[in-house]
Amino acid sequence: MIFKYLIRILRNKINKLLDKKNIILIYRKGSAIGDHLYMTSVLREIALKGYKIILFSNYYELFLNNIRIKKIYKIKKNIFFFLNLFKGRNIVEFRSPYNNIENKHFLFFHKNSKIHLSKANSEHFNLNLKYEKLDNEFFFSKNELTKWNKSIHLPLKFSLIQSTTKKKFTSNKEWDINGMQGIVNHFKKINWIQIGKSNEPKLKNCTYLLNLNLRELAYVVYKSEFLVTYEGLFNHLASCFNKKNFLIHTGFLPIEAFNYKNNILIENNKDYPCYPCYDINCKDHLNLTKKNIKIEEVIKKIEDNII
Repeated sequence: MIFKYLIRILRNKINKLLDKKNIILIYRKGSAIGDHLYMTSVLREIALKGYKIILFSNYYELFLNNIRIKKIYKIKKNIFFFLNLFKGRNIVEFRSPYNNIENKHFLFFHKNSKIHLSKANSEHFNLNLKYEKLDNEFFFSKNELTKWNKSIHLPLKFSLIQSTTKKKFTSNKEWDINGMQGIVNHFKKINWIQIGKSNEPKLKNCTYLLNLNLRELAYVVYKSEFLVTYEGLFNHLASCFNKKNFLIHTGFLPIEAFNYKNNILIENNKDYPCYPCYDINCKDHLNLTKKNIKIEEVIKKIEDNII
């Protein structure tokens, strides 16, 4: 009891001191890279309110050169423990207060589940933030741009595509690898570059830029003409540079959760018995997606919007 009392006193003092100095300390730990990246739209809104931001993230390289941030640190286990211990008004975790429970995505438990993921992870900040302009940000240094212009050999014009989605969390964002191959086969005049991991299936008739580090990946997205992706990191990266992104939406989450102004949505959710699904492990979802999203419709949507 005495220990808890002393921690509470110290927590209040630390948060009051940060408040006096107009500092917000934000932290995020976890393996979902996209969750760290779309935090940048929230960081901008906090900075525009005049706060100085100190950020802790295990993907701190995403935030290098970010003009919204005063200090960046790589989060470690012991630091994470103390940040949780002293969490308060000015020490906040970018994470939804709800967990993924009962096989449901945490958005399902929000009062308004049709909100952007960045809002779901920060609406508890009590900072009266605006969420109308949820565009992500990424900042390069001049040296980086010069270096990669020489070391990463890119065509003058090219587009990006992924073959499959990350399935560690859920497979319900997936459409069809044969469909992705069909896109490449149809648009033969486009220089296609496949991005992702080397252990993912390779599409034919593509150049491969796999296993790039996060900053190199961002550079390639920045230089591309458009992308064809699923909901995830590549979609959030495309937002940083306002790149046209043909986003294949399978109905796992509502479109409001990850939609940006640069997205061209490809979807057909009217026949789903439970759209949005929210189920992390839904055995029927992949078959429903393959049935509903037809390759001919995908190709037509792309053709109509790349001219």
